[in-house]
Amino acid sequence: MSSFFTVPASQRKRKRDDRAAAPGSKKRGVDAQNEGAGGRRAREREESISGSDLDEGDEIASAQSGEESDSDSDDGETAADRRLKLAERYLGNVRDEVDEVGFDAADIDRDLIAERLKEDVDEFKGRVFRLLGSKLSFPTASHSFFRSDTQSTTSIAVYAPYVYTVSKDKTLIKWELATPAEPKPADPNSKRPPRPQRKTPKRVRYFRGTRKINGEVQGHTGNILCVAVSPSGKFVATGGSDNKLVIWDAETLTPTKTFTQHRDSVASLAFARHISTMSSGEQLFSGSYDRTIKTWSISSAGHAYVETLFGHQDHVTGVAAMTIDQCVSVGARDRTARLWKVVDESQLVFRGGASKNAPYRESNIDCIAPLPPSHFVTGSDSGSISLWSMHKKKPLYTIALAHGVDPIPPLDELSPETDPEVAAHNTRHMRPTARWITALTTLPGTDIVLSGSWDGWVRAWRISDDKKTIISLGPIGAGQPIVDTPSQQLSHSLAQDGTPNGDDMEVEATPAQKADLQPLLKGVINGIAVLERRPEGASSGQKSSKSQPQTEPEVRGLCIVAAIGKEHRLGRWKCYANNYHEGDAPQGRNGAVVFEVPFASKEVVEADV
Repeated sequence: MSSFFTVPASQRKRKRDDRAAAPGSKKRGVDAQNEGAGGRRAREREESISGSDLDEGDEIASAQSGEESDSDSDDGETAADRRLKLAERYLGNVRDEVDEVGFDAADIDRDLIAERLKEDVDEFKGRVFRLLGSKLSFPTASHSFFRSDTQSTTSIAVYAPYVYTVSKDKTLIKWELATPAEPKPADPNSKRPPRPQRKTPKRVRYFRGTRKINGEVQGHTGNILCVAVSPSGKFVATGGSDNKLVIWDAETLTPTKTFTQHRDSVASLAFARHISTMSSGEQLFSGSYDRTIKTWSISSAGHAYVETLFGHQDHVTGVAAMTIDQCVSVGARDRTARLWKVVDESQLVFRGGASKNAPYRESNIDCIAPLPPSHFVTGSDSGSISLWSMHKKKPLYTIALAHGVDPIPPLDELSPETDPEVAAHNTRHMRPTARWITALTTLPGTDIVLSGSWDGWVRAWRISDDKKTIISLGPIGAGQPIVDTPSQQLSHSLAQDGTPNGDDMEVEATPAQKADLQPLLKGVINGIAVLERRPEGASSGQKSSKSQPQTEPEVRGLCIVAAIGKEHRLGRWKCYANNYHEGDAPQGRNGAVVFEVPFASKEVVEADV
């Protein structure tokens, strides 16, 4: 039997020295355990302190030795020089890696597309407000007319590179815009001059009247009054005096669905700029003479009626989409603009026509254009353009007589009296008639506002940086930023109280300039649409091959298209021929015009937030 005394000395178990040296304790339980743990922690803390002192001393010594070695190896090299050397070494490594592996162009394209989509979302939500008005050269804009054998053009819509026009003879036409490019230099070795570029839009398709499609009669049976194109470019919507809302396939220009829910003429249409995440289709707003606004869901799977909004007391002549599930509208003779919140089932009412100091009183508010997310502009029959905010019930700023007044006709046309004194006495109380606003639009995300009447010009305006005033930029394509009528001197900076502001006044034209500045557009402007020209990756430095010709760089700027007619789009009570016009061609013309507005300089204009 083995015991402690019989086992070999190498296998005997002896007590540890630290356990033997530890002081004995008679305490048991938790107190003893805590005391033991506290003692161990105290000893560990003392050891760590002593060890850290030694380590710190060692580190200081090693650092000093390292600095001495660096100073010995680098003669007078500073810290900045060392950082520069490391940066050059890093760039060299990156360059070598790119040369060996290469880069993925698809990743770069995806990054660019993602950045562009983020910019679009920021513009849509109002987080970006680009100041482009002062950087564009509106007076030097080039223009070209285009027309077809139709009656008065009543409305126009644009989705690059296509333009859609409608007219009173039940015609819908699809046009293709010409892409502007830098002019080619003349070849000194060739005797032929360079071929001129096409500027006039080309007619692609058209649809007139009604046709029998799939056993049903599709199309309009009355005047087409309005047109709108969806944000995706797949659908076109038209409304007419036959109480119909027709949805068309934009590619083939064939009608796919006809809605008859409205009880009177459909006078205005507007698509929401983005597709709603709450529905599977694109959102469409329609305003009608039946004093209602209806919302629709337009999609490839099917088109559906959604809801009706009530509140206006007269014809809804203008509607515009602010954001998803929000729109603004005007009610003609009820002189109100309303902001509709479809989800909340609420509306905000803004009342116009209350200014006592205005030179002309408002009877109708016919035009409206959005400035998301919280502003919009309206145009009335008094010739005034007003800037509104959803946080205030009164206009922030008003431009009175924005397009001037019609001159008083001669006495021989006003009165049948042969005696000049009697004729002058009979017409002594007559005064010029204000040219009311017949078309109004904006470029959302920017400070640009465009308006039209029958004075022969499309006029450009810009919103101030604080979004509280409207500043005139002059007529488009005039060649010189001057006032072409004496009545315009009153119209450029009348605030809401009727007091002029001399800071925004334009330079008055001399008699010689007025003689040269003839009206450019002979007719009533019934609609305006605008899009921004953006480069799509083309550059002049690209190499061309035999199979693929060299792409020319696209000129940045704005493309503005306007619908022109001899008659107003909503009736025959306002014709271009029944006004006294100076100059030739008093009968007017039917058709449309396209303006290409360049930037004032060739430099790339970045967004100013």
